[in-house]
Amino acid sequence: MKRKFILLSVFISFVLCGCTPIQKMTLDEIIDTGVNRKVEVYNTYRKGYKYNVPKGLKVVNNTEYNEVLSNNDDLYYLYVDAVSYYNKVIDTYEENKTSFVSKQISHEDKYGYLEITKLSDGKYFIEIMYNYAKIEVIVKEKDINLAVSNSLSILSSINFDTNILKTLLDEEVSQFKDYNFNIFETNGSNENSEYMDAVDSDVYEDEDEEIHDTDLIN
Repeated sequence: MKRKFILLSVFISFVLCGCTPIQKMTLDEIIDTGVNRKVEVYNTYRKGYKYNVPKGLKVVNNTEYNEVLSNNDDLYYLYVDAVSYYNKVIDTYEENKTSFVSKQISHEDKYGYLEITKLSDGKYFIEIMYNYAKIEVIVKEKDINLAVSNSLSILSSINFDTNILKTLLDEEVSQFKDYNFNIFETNGSNENSEYMDAVDSDVYEDEDEEIHDTDLIN
């Protein structure tokens, strides 16, 4: 009876306390947790790939392989590089000492990087590439850990369908040439992102037009 009471107390404590808060984790711990996460449920389906949007985020617009997600405070700009995935393009990232954070990411056959640059307004520009996709987001310092966790949760969950991509690449080659965005290159040193600017001008060209995301499954 005493043993059961102890086990019950431990269980209750675990439920009440939960896991280590994101704010108290190091970036290395967040990255390690993110790349080892096993995704069993997907809630977002696109042409040639699917992924999971974590709780607290929502897709506000998508244009094929470009996505914009929001948590009401910050916008996450996602680009999925289906061409590089299909052709199994591999590039390397060299860590540097000039960025606020510069880290390689590698897990099994997936790779990428995390680079964070402090901007002149005191905010931080996060670029994280992993699993043939990239997310860019600008946040306050207190929100860095959450942004990295959210980004890696999305990127690590992306699951490509090679057969569908083959058909799409054969039929819609011109579509992939419309916008040349290299996920293997960083933009932090410029305090600007051509990708974010391009997506903003494309997605929000008509602010009065209601957005319908028919691909999103809630």
